[in-house]
Amino acid sequence: SANVDEGLRGYMTKYDCSSADLNPIGAISKLDLKRMLHWAAKTYGHDVLEEIAGAPPTAELRPIENDGGGGGEAEHTQTDEEDMGM
Repeated sequence: SANVDEGLRGYMTKYDCSSADLNPIGAISKLDLKRMLHWAAKTYGHDVLEEIAGAPPTAELRPIENDGGGGGEAEHTQTDEEDMGM
């Protein structure tokens, strides 16, 4: 879902991208944002941007759960699209 689509549906939380006076990513689609992050990671060599682009969109409303494998990896248990029924 796009950030703008979520806003039109009323899907917002206090701490999401709509919580500030300036909302630089609120009016663009998540696909465009991910494309920009991939471009910036490649162009400027910031690998962490690839991690951000690959992360599932989530409002982080539910606790993060460990994967149970003992590796310390954790997963979000909620995604924006799932909450909106998409």
